[in-house]
Amino acid sequence: MGLKQELHDRLWHAFQRWQELRATGETKRELKLRGLRESNNAHRYIRPLIFARATAVSYETALRGLLEIARQNGVEKLDDIGKREWKAFMQQALEARLAARTLSRYASAIAKLACLTGRSESGIAFSAKCQTRIRELVAIGTIVGPARATPSAEVVGRAIEFLRAWDARHFERTDEPRVYHLVARLQLETSCRSISATTRVTAESLRPGNRIALSAKGGRIEEHVLSQELHRLLSTYLGTYGGRLADRDGYRAAWKRSIKAAGGHVTGTHGLRRLSAQDFYLRQYRAAVGDGLSPQAAAERAAGDAIERLGHSRNRADHREAYLGR
Repeated sequence: MGLKQELHDRLWHAFQRWQELRATGETKRELKLRGLRESNNAHRYIRPLIFARATAVSYETALRGLLEIARQNGVEKLDDIGKREWKAFMQQALEARLAARTLSRYASAIAKLACLTGRSESGIAFSAKCQTRIRELVAIGTIVGPARATPSAEVVGRAIEFLRAWDARHFERTDEPRVYHLVARLQLETSCRSISATTRVTAESLRPGNRIALSAKGGRIEEHVLSQELHRLLSTYLGTYGGRLADRDGYRAAWKRSIKAAGGHVTGTHGLRRLSAQDFYLRQYRAAVGDGLSPQAAAERAAGDAIERLGHSRNRADHREAYLGR
């Protein structure tokens, strides 16, 4: 078996293992908690798993260059790829001045491969050093950092109106219902990921009191309070047509088109998530100041609340910078 096929099989089996666990009701969160309880290591049980098919494909693509270096070094088995090949691969990528996002993906792919070939500790340590180096190079301007632009509220408002019109026209032409504009509003009101607002939303997601239970990353269920109007519209649509709220890929493609039609440039749905997080931060900040907190304390509390709402630890400085710019 060649290295390419062996890599494909190893990554695919890691994804299949997660699918099998998920079918038994297991969640990523529970796996982390189990690791903490048993060994004080939240990653103990998730390291040999891949949680999305897209991730497996991304890692396989990222590691093609590593396989080529391994072949040049005479390596014939995947398990024999080690630090010599990792270093040469990352050095080659750094010298090519690839974007920070690409370099970070390469480092993460090496760490995952190491976990699947019995080199967990050394691979994770190597990846962490690479990530640190990447941040240093971004800071001094040697390589291009990730672009995390946020669309303006005006552009988003126009884009949602375009989606509303297109959804209505789609129904007139095909007699098939579509509510991408409601998905965008759901993201804007909850800061959720696109997958949580599309294929994971059914009639059972809605709760009394204008609440909705969304399936977040790792299978965690998060409840949010919606505006009365949005809750009513979702309830009417899902109660009438059933099934899942929307197709994720279709929604993302439509959102990109609507942003361009609205004169915007930030076409990814994650930009909508950032705008929502920033709006939530401002509301929380004003509320904290109203409670008598100093501006500094209010900003700290509001930032933590916003990041926690996104599903991350409230003390993650990197996520604060990425979503809030502070």
